[in-house]
Order: sequence, then C-alpha cells, then structure tokens
Amino acid sequence: MTLAQDDATAAADPNGTVEVIEVRGIVSSLKRAMADKKEGLAVSDGIAAEDLGKFPDLNVAESLQRITGVSIDRSGGEGQQVTVRGFGPQFNTVLVNGRQIASDDEGRAFNFDVLAADQITGANIYKSGLASLQSGGIGSTINISTARPFDYDGLQLVGSVKGVYESLSEETSPQASFLASNTFADDKLGLLLAVSHQERQVQINRIQTAGWRPGVTLSNRNDGVIADNVYFPRNWDQTVDQQDRTRTNASLVAQYAPSDEVTITLDGFVSKFEIDSQVTDLASWFEPDRVGSATVNPDTGTATQFTQEIDLHQGSGNPASDFVNSTRNKRDVTNEGYGLNVDWQINDALRAKFDVSHSTAENDIAGEGNFFVVGAINSYEFDGTGSIPTVLHGDLGNGQLPDISRNSLHYVDSGNPRASEDEITEYKADFTYLSDSEVFRKADFGILHSEREKYSYQFFASQCAFCGYGTQAPADELNIRPFTANNYFDGLIDTWYTYDGDAYLDFLAAEGFPVTPTLQPNHYTINEEVTSLYAQFEFGYDIGDMPLTMNVGARYEETDVDVSAIQAFVQDIVPTTDLTLFANQFAPEQSIAGTTSYTNLLPSINVKLELQDDMILRFSRYDSLTRPTMSQMSPATTFGEPRRQNLQASGGNPALQPFEAENWDLSFEWYYSDDSVFSFAVFNKEVENFIVTLSGDESYSMTARSAADGYRCTADACAPGVVLDPSNPDLDVVASTEELNGESEVYNVSRPQNGETATVNGYEIALTHVWENGFGVTANATVVNSDAQISGDTSQSFALEGLGDSQNLIMFYERDAFQTRVAFNNREAFLFALDNGFNGEPTTTQTYGQWDVSASYDINENLTVFVEGINVTEEELTQVGRFADQIYSVEDNGSRYAVGLRGTF
Repeated sequence: MTLAQDDATAAADPNGTVEVIEVRGIVSSLKRAMADKKEGLAVSDGIAAEDLGKFPDLNVAESLQRITGVSIDRSGGEGQQVTVRGFGPQFNTVLVNGRQIASDDEGRAFNFDVLAADQITGANIYKSGLASLQSGGIGSTINISTARPFDYDGLQLVGSVKGVYESLSEETSPQASFLASNTFADDKLGLLLAVSHQERQVQINRIQTAGWRPGVTLSNRNDGVIADNVYFPRNWDQTVDQQDRTRTNASLVAQYAPSDEVTITLDGFVSKFEIDSQVTDLASWFEPDRVGSATVNPDTGTATQFTQEIDLHQGSGNPASDFVNSTRNKRDVTNEGYGLNVDWQINDALRAKFDVSHSTAENDIAGEGNFFVVGAINSYEFDGTGSIPTVLHGDLGNGQLPDISRNSLHYVDSGNPRASEDEITEYKADFTYLSDSEVFRKADFGILHSEREKYSYQFFASQCAFCGYGTQAPADELNIRPFTANNYFDGLIDTWYTYDGDAYLDFLAAEGFPVTPTLQPNHYTINEEVTSLYAQFEFGYDIGDMPLTMNVGARYEETDVDVSAIQAFVQDIVPTTDLTLFANQFAPEQSIAGTTSYTNLLPSINVKLELQDDMILRFSRYDSLTRPTMSQMSPATTFGEPRRQNLQASGGNPALQPFEAENWDLSFEWYYSDDSVFSFAVFNKEVENFIVTLSGDESYSMTARSAADGYRCTADACAPGVVLDPSNPDLDVVASTEELNGESEVYNVSRPQNGETATVNGYEIALTHVWENGFGVTANATVVNSDAQISGDTSQSFALEGLGDSQNLIMFYERDAFQTRVAFNNREAFLFALDNGFNGEPTTTQTYGQWDVSASYDINENLTVFVEGINVTEEELTQVGRFADQIYSVEDNGSRYAVGLRGTF
C-alpha cells in the first residue's frame, strides 16, 4: 500500500452548480500515492487510510510491512516494531506528525502496538536522507500522520464497532472507535476528537529453550563420559501465555486560523496499553552430568536425543518436571503528549513553522512480575529429531499426571521485569523561502533542540528457602490442580499441574519467608540533548526535454549525553539452602556517572530526472547516523547468579559513539498509467562504529572470610576457594586450602563497544497494476546483503541483526460497493540476535510467511460492513540456534478474525 488521501472529481449539474463526488477506496489511495511519490525528491513510500477512520490493517505496523523493504517483529500476533532494508528497530526514527515521541522500549525502538490504527491517517517512510529530516534513522525515517480538523470540510462523524475472534483462546473481544471533527466560525476554528478502545483475549502457545551450550561434556556417575564437545540445551519449556490486552487511545486537536496567513494547531493525546499475562509452563532443566544416553549429530555436534535420569547426577541434583507459573510478560504502558504548532505565511516568499512538543512514556510494571516453580522429581527424554522437539516426562503424559503428593516447592522470585520512564521535549523552527528564479527555486532551513531523559529501574526479590525439592508442596493451600493447554501443538504433552501464585506468596509469608520486591541497585538515568541546524537548497534545470530537480543540503548536530546510575557491586558469594546454588552478596550502593559529547555534519544531495512524463530517475547521496540505545549507555553492571562457579555479569558503556553511515540510492520509476507503476531501486550503506557486545574479565574484591564458615557444596558447585573433603566426594564436608583474605573474584563481563564496520547493499523491485475490470495487484521484493553476516565461525563477534530478504503480494478487487483484499507477507530467515543473552550464541529467525484477508460491502453511502482475517493459515514462528537442528523456540499465535460495522456521516 502507499500513501494517499481521498480523490475527488467535479461534475456540473444542469443548473450550473458544481457537485463534488468523492472517490474512495483502494484504487483512489493508490492513485494519490503515486502522485505523492512522483512529486517527491527523496526515495520514499507510504500508506494511508482509504477513508477517514479506516486504516487498511488492524495494526499500523502490519500495514507498514506491505511497503517495499519493510519487515516487522510481532508480539502476541500483532505488529510491534519495524525493520527497514535490513536495519532493525533501533535504526529507524519514528515521528508522529513530525515529532519524536517517547517510547516504553528500553532502547530507541518505537512500539507501534501502543497506537490504535483507527486514529492514523497515513505514514511516510523516507528511505533516503534530507537535511530537513530529524537524524537517527540509518534505516529510515517514518512519519506517522493523524487527523486534523482543517483536513476535512465541516462536520465529519466516523465510528466503527467490531468483534475480534482468536482461534487459540476461542474468545471474542470487542473493539470500537469514534471520531468527530467540525469547523466553525467560517472555517476559522476546527475541533477534532478521536477515541478508540480495543480488547483482545490472546493465547500464545510456545515451546522454547533459553539457549544451546557449546563445548559441553555429557556424562553420568555410572558410565563416565558419554560424549564431549557437544551443543546441549539448557532447558526446555512448554508454555501457554494467556493474555488480556486492552488498548485505549484518545486525542484532541484544536486548530485556529486568525487570518489566511496563520494557522495555529494545539493537540494532545493519551494512549493506555495493558497486557495482563499469565504464563503456565511445563519446564525441564537439563544438566550434562546426568545424561543416561545421547545421540549427537556428527555434522553440527548437536545433542538431538538424550535422557535425564534419576540418581545419575554428579553434583547437579536429580531432574524434575517443573510446573512454572509466571506473570513476567505484563505491560502497563501509558503514553501522553501535547504540542503547539504555528504555521505562518510571512509573505509570498517566506513561510515559517514553529513547533513545541512534549511527550512521556511509562511502563509501570515495577514489582509486578512473579515467577513460581513447583516440581516433581522425574526422569525425562528429549527428542529433537522431528519438526518440533518433544520431551517425555516419566509418568507424565496423555492426560496422566504424577501423584499430586509428589509436588515439591522449589523457587520463587518477584518483580523481575525492568520498568522505564521516558520523556522528550522538542523545540523546532522551520523556514521555507521560495525564489522567483527559474534555477534556484527554494531554500529550507531551521533549528531543532531536543531534550530526552530515560530512566530504567527494577524491583526484585527472590526466595530460595525451599529450593532443591525438599519440601512437599501443600496442595490445598496452593490450590494445585490439573491444567490443560487449549489447542496446543500436536504430539506434545498438553496437561500438567498449575496452582495459584498469590497463594504461594501467602504460604511463604506465613512460613516466615516473605517475598517483597525492592528497588535494585542497578537503575540508571540517561539525559541526552541534541541541537541541530540545517539548510537545504532546491534547484531546477531542463536537460533538453528532461526536467531535472535537485536539492543540496547539510545538517549539523551537537549531542551531549549525561549518564548516572546507582550501583551495588558484589562483595561476596554465599551459599543458599540448596546445596547446588549460590547467591551474590552486595556491598552498599554507590553513585556512578559518565558523560560524552560528539558533533556530526550530515550532508545530502537528492537528484530527480524526469526522463519523460511517466519515467523518473532518482539519485541520492547522504550521510546518516543512529545513536546508541539508552540501555547500551548505562554505566550500571548487572551480576548474574553464580550458578556452579559461572561468574557472569553485563553492563553498559557511557562512552559509546553513534553509528555513522555513508549512503547512496539509485531508483527508476515508470508510471505507465494513472493507477499503475513499476519501480526498481538499488542502495548501498557503509556503516562505521557498529556496536558489538564483547566479553572480558573484570575483578571485584570479596569480603575476607574462610571456607570453614560452614559452606557446603558438591564437586561442580563449590564457592570460590572451597574444596571437598576427598574422602567424601558426594556430600558436604568441606575444608579450605586457604582463607579468602578479601581477594578479588574475576567475572566475565559483557559490555558494548564501538569499532566494527559493515557494508549493506541490495535492491528493491515493485509493481502495482490495476485492470479495468476492478482487479489489481501489488507485488514487491527486497534483496539485501552484507559483509557482516553470521557464519559457522564460533568466534565471530559481529553480524548485522535483522538482515534478510522480504516479499509482499497484495491482490485486490474493487467494484461499486464491494472490495476485497488478500495479502501475503514473507520475511526470509534473518539473524535475530548475535548474542542470545545467555552464552553468546546466535539466534536465527526462520522464514515466516503470513496470509491476511479482508472484504467490505457498502450497504449505503453511510454504512459499511466488513470482515478481516489475520494469519488465516495459522503459521508458526520458529527460531533456531547456530544450526538448524538447534530449535530455540516455536511460537503459535493462531489466527484472528474480525467482523464489524463502520459508519460515516
């Protein structure tokens, strides 16, 4: 789809008056889009509502994915973030009505799922650079537009209601929207109010592991070593995430034109998006020292089949079927913003626009996410040779459950998800000077000052008083009961135990072990100020019969960053009641801070040559940048749990510099009819200062102590400096070869650093064709390559995430009162994460293609009935590790269908 507004044609009646006939729908949108694209200087594409209040998809991001070169990431089956030309969400600047707004994302990515599609009128995606565009988007700059009262004549009333059915949860939820716009006082005053409310009862079925460990030795106490240098999964989870999603958006716009030369716009919006998530999980934790038997793929070294058996371990403990309850996937996001804009036509030659805006975003989930584990000692068998891996749990399966009395308490934590607050204030002044010269046509210049503050924090508490499955779980007090997963993966266990998390917390409190989340000493604040000056000049000249238009400009920017954090460093490692687990003990909190500043000059040139009336050749050469994410600049260090002497930590780097890119684009467009176009584009990006996460050793001083203080451990799970009594290798009698006199412990700490360089290039091809019989098709494909792509080299420290080819196909029919559309979006395999966050191994998302359908019928000029279907073939999203036989996750979001009624008056 492409950016458009309604077309209108005029016809004279017999009395000589002019009747305005509105032409709406798919084809009119395409026509206007082609006109906008043809007239523009930059390489750009877009989308728009076919009518006021009628966006072509249920979600803005889902419409963006129809555009050439655009791919999306989904959450709960909804489009959430965008990737353009292989550059992920952080590399795309998102503006709303020309303003950057705050985001609940920890980095710089914008989450489109906070915006209801009903209130969006369009979106432009600028793929090449203009000096007048805000910086930050090496991939693209996306400007979303919302309705303004002066865009329409007089009174406009638009409303819709619909029910949305989810195939997995088998629930139907309501959605409604309303928009009213009117102008008064001889069209000098306009008011617009838009409100929407959406609910979804979502079920997400997923199977996953937290990562595949390389170089692992598989063994047991009876047979010794079974295999070595093996890829071995850490765990396997079968989860059902039941979510109640509620999205409420409201906006109010007032426009006043005291004269023909001045228009004043005051607007505000609020968006509330809540996800109440309850995850029920059958989990298996794998340890390499209790493998009874195993099959290893000789080509990849992956353990594709193995068993975990009771009484074979060499220190890790027996396997258990874990019944996990979690509410960590909650979101409670509030976005608010307001702005004042003055558009002043000073004289015939000079126009000025002044804009002030302020926005905030808060994800208020601090202390809310809980994680509970109850389990039963059980053997299990992993089989990863099929299309979907399976785990067989001893006497669990086919509706059969182990006796309820076998359930034992294990682990609890609360408040784990990080919360965030984001605040952006912008001041802008833009000027346009129109020249009367035939060669020098106009000049654009202006200034921008923005201030941004991002605060990230975490509440957390854990309780391991009953770790190790040594205490029977009170079935009645916890309300332990069977749980059956609805519409779960074929061939997998679909029934296991669940219980009440709140009852679990009450039980712990009654036993004297309350779980009370407290603010963690790893919170940070990033303050960023950017001041920009720009100027660009447009020239025109005829080369024979071919008009040439060119703009040349540059943008100068100064960026100042102040970072601060509250940090508590590890001062000791102490044992828990579970003999195999240890915990960090922290020193008192202290403040740490850092600053960085940098300047950038970003030149650009855009050339447009009209080879003939219907053929255009474009060339762009420009520099661009993307700043480091806020979380990457945090000076705080987060210490992992020291499980089995695996001392890991991660932190940020306040001294990071921005990514810098030199880019060029070349495109050809053939508008061979008023509603059909063919285009082809090639592009190249040379990017420096890519940020990579590297690991290194860092030392932290420990408190002076002796192992004789009563530490207990097993062979593979001793605290530093503690050894077993050789005469009793299975148990807990310990001695120390030396006292720990405040010596340092070395942690392997991962931190982001600048330094890598990458080239990204590719091409785009697109065709839109409309036949006279009402049928039409839009097809496009993007091919993108880079010299920074993942390989089989396990030492590789850098590759470009999100890089992958994509294709779109939209077939439609529009005739009289009826229109229908079938859309296919395909995103080929791409690197999702170079570091999975567990052990530095990569995660790849496999090829995913989705079919969406919609149809509508105009009952009369005011009422339209419509149906919509998303992912109608119920495709599943699969991720793998370094090799295809290392399944990382399989996610099933099912399909969703909507039936509704829309009214326009």
